[in-house]
Amino acid sequence: MTQEAMTEDEVLYCKRHPKVATTLRCYQCGAPICHRCAQRTPVGYQCPDCRRGLKKRFEQARPLDYGIAAVVALGLGALAGTFLPLAGWFTVFLSPVAGTIIAEVTWRLINRHYSSHVWWIVASGIVIGTLPHIAIRVFGLFLTPVEGQIFSWIGMLWPLVHIGLAVGASSARLKLG
Repeated sequence: MTQEAMTEDEVLYCKRHPKVATTLRCYQCGAPICHRCAQRTPVGYQCPDCRRGLKKRFEQARPLDYGIAAVVALGLGALAGTFLPLAGWFTVFLSPVAGTIIAEVTWRLINRHYSSHVWWIVASGIVIGTLPHIAIRVFGLFLTPVEGQIFSWIGMLWPLVHIGLAVGASSARLKLG
């Protein structure tokens, strides 16, 4: 019997789930993997261990970079979160630009060190920076007469639109960077 015939009849079991039969193998290490473990790549399926090792090779950020990203994103996020929601409809156009600028400034200040976690920090900075503006609007809502509260509720829309658009633009910039 040839070697090919032996491998066709042989039953493979996933290295992470030993009771699951499989026909897939990791293209990098050759380990058998089930459909739950397999992660599709442009050149084949990859096991989670090889995928994790590949990700770690590209992580360049140092702990200081995370601190710089937090301070910059919080400062610029607070600045944008205070003024842009006041722009009304222009918030739709200005917030993505602000998110991209925040991401770019952060990216340059951390010397373009890639990390899969920096975009989370920048997104959090934008959200936390906008929260005081939202809190002021909510507090103002309670001071507004009942008949004028409908406009105050509509005004709450713009900070939320700003957060969504700015976070979306900044995360897209940093994930692709």
